Amino acid sequence: MPAPATPQGSSTRLLVLGCVRIFQPVHGYFLRRELVSWEVDQWAHVHPGSIYNALKSLTRSGLLEEVGVAAAGPRPPRTTYRLTDAGEDEFLTLVRAGLLTVDDPTLFLTAVNMAFTLPRDEVVQTVRTRVGLLEDYLAVLATQIEQILDAKDTPNTATEVPRLISARVRGELEWARDYLDRLAGGAYAFQDEPPLWTPTPEQIEIARAAGVGPGVVIAMAEGDT
Repeated sequence: MPAPATPQGSSTRLLVLGCVRIFQPVHGYFLRRELVSWEVDQWAHVHPGSIYNALKSLTRSGLLEEVGVAAAGPRPPRTTYRLTDAGEDEFLTLVRAGLLTVDDPTLFLTAVNMAFTLPRDEVVQTVRTRVGLLEDYLAVLATQIEQILDAKDTPNTATEVPRLISARVRGELEWARDYLDRLAGGAYAFQDEPPLWTPTPEQIEIARAAGVGPGVVIAMAEGDT
């Protein structure tokens, strides 16, 4: 089974859609600050300024909608956003595609972060499929190495690239098998499961002050006992 193809920029789309989905309705400043706290500039190559551009682009595409413009005290007015039905569909599509991709490591990392939005059984099955894709990829790389060594007009040093890729794939394969063991053991919380983490009172106050969506604040407060 080949991994699904994904368009360029899918990791940024998934990050922004996923973060809006968690906190909606939410304005760009809070979104930017939240994603910076995830250190996305280090592993997802998403710079803070591009988050605002992504919000505008996703809105033009009909995946987000502007809820309103709010102003508090001396702060400048800020536009708040939430997902549309199309945005929800796109978000889930990108999570599912990202968990299978072997060609876009940044999208895969982002999808792993968002996997909790899917049912546990679906994530388990998807990761099992990914294990099979990685095993198939290792077989392809092994064939490439053999072909290079057998070719009379190709230097043997050319095998170092598929050897290096193979080492990386074997490392990821080890992680995927460990991840499956953790999922089978009940690690984390997925769709329709009770949450395993609730924010601290300080985090709740920061969220309230930042003007995140009322649903998130209520959920946070319910966890603050």
